[in-house]
Amino acid sequence: MSFNRFIGIFEKKGSHYMKNSPVHSMLFHAALHRIASMLPLFTVLSIFTVGCDYFFPPLTGDRIEVEEAERFISRNKDNPDIILLDIRPKPQFDSVRIENSINLDFAQTDFPEMITRLDPEKRYILIDDNGRKSAMAFELMKEQRFPKVHYISGGITEWVRSGYKTVK
Repeated sequence: MSFNRFIGIFEKKGSHYMKNSPVHSMLFHAALHRIASMLPLFTVLSIFTVGCDYFFPPLTGDRIEVEEAERFISRNKDNPDIILLDIRPKPQFDSVRIENSINLDFAQTDFPEMITRLDPEKRYILIDDNGRKSAMAFELMKEQRFPKVHYISGGITEWVRSGYKTVK
């Protein structure tokens, strides 16, 4: 849509209010020009920032990259209020896991009930194989009003690929 056509739409809609007031009409046109001149900038910014966590970090309780998770976990390894919750099945958890993580199998039918037994005041970091089930568990925990929940994007697969410490 061209700029003049954009302005024309608003002029037709707004002109019946401003027929007898040239000052109001001039202010109206100036405001429309200012708004229209900013539209390309907002369009570019909205396209550029979609999924751009580098410039706009995720909010608390959102997806975190393995680098951020590793830094946070290593800084808070002795903090009892930070829980690393590995939601993979027990055999996978036993084969490779992050130190001090706790296993709570997402595939179990009573997983939603097990979550209700957790302390909602603690901060939980969820991890699975690749981040997909963690995202589902994250949503479930948010529905149950856990305010401090994160999930690791890429899961244990990305953790191992990045060379971060695991135990067997």
